Amino acid sequence: MEQDIQVNDEAIDGTGTQNNQTTATNAADDQDALIAMLKQDLEAERAKSSDLDDKLKRTLAESMNMRKRMDKQLADSIDRASAHIIGRLLPVLDDFDLAFQNLPGDLSDENAAWVNGFRQIHKKLEMLLDEQNVVKFVDTGLLDPTRHEAILSEPHDTLESGHIIQTVRPGYEQKGRIIRAALVKVAM
Repeated sequence: MEQDIQVNDEAIDGTGTQNNQTTATNAADDQDALIAMLKQDLEAERAKSSDLDDKLKRTLAESMNMRKRMDKQLADSIDRASAHIIGRLLPVLDDFDLAFQNLPGDLSDENAAWVNGFRQIHKKLEMLLDEQNVVKFVDTGLLDPTRHEAILSEPHDTLESGHIIQTVRPGYEQKGRIIRAALVKVAM
């Protein structure tokens, strides 16, 4: 803001000394008032700038946090979808295991080659699970309801009640998350 300094022509007398002093005093007062007003405006603009800077930093932080949340939600969704598909493949893997356990001992060379082809398919499925960090587990010890599903129970001489006697079907986990609980036989 600018202020015009006005000189009062009527106040000037023949000598002009007193009137010049008054005019100079008024001009100095006007300059001091102008400087004070400019300082006040400067402080207001600094406060406004600081406030806008603070708001910008907060908005940026909120944006970064939202991006992190969205990335985490996307990763979790991908992991859940992956676990769902893997869960659907596990019965196929179980069927391969069961078929290989019950192979007849008297296979011809032609049939043995055919079975070896299926073993390669089985191996590829296992490699796929390994690439997805899926781990098969067969536990012993105490029954853990988050990792095991008890399907049979029977008395046992050496194990206490609630301990696993045998794993009927292995369980699988991915990144610490259970995809499928192990089916177990438990001591009563």
